[in-house]
Amino acid sequence: MRPFRVEAPQGALVPVEELRQQVRADTDEQDSLIEAYERSAVDFLDGYTGRLGRCILRQKWALPLIGNPEAVFLPFPDCREFAIERLDDRGGWAPVTGVTVTRMEDYALLMDLPGDRTGLHLTCRAGWATAEDVPDNLKQAVRLLVAHWFDNRAAVTTGQAAHQVPMAVDAMIAPLVHVFV
Repeated sequence: MRPFRVEAPQGALVPVEELRQQVRADTDEQDSLIEAYERSAVDFLDGYTGRLGRCILRQKWALPLIGNPEAVFLPFPDCREFAIERLDDRGGWAPVTGVTVTRMEDYALLMDLPGDRTGLHLTCRAGWATAEDVPDNLKQAVRLLVAHWFDNRAAVTTGQAAHQVPMAVDAMIAPLVHVFV
């Protein structure tokens, strides 16, 4: 089973004022569009299915525990604050006590799981604590994506080469991409 996000990150990674400079917008008239592009750029890079394969800003994820797991492969390199929680039929979370979770490199070892494992999930938090903690090259990649999408709003270009993502973005995020081995 794939992990899923329980709590989204809070706040913007790059302030709209900085993005306005990047796209060369002199007024705040297009701020809502610029902010939408920033959210899209972060979503493009962030999380389990994002280009980075890791979380950018602090967020909570859950991994369903299926069968009789003794070890669970962690989805992100910086998973922390582990807990075993039960998801009820109404989408509510309840902590399960008495379980020991120990991190061993890319795995979490689970001990003393209850007999009834219905709805059990390993939850963890991942991502940098604040936007100020995020590496500058990652923030610059977001700025470049926002500017690219702002300038190229149509999927079709005429008379020039089309680029899905600026090459500089790949170069800037390369050192941060988490590859599962």
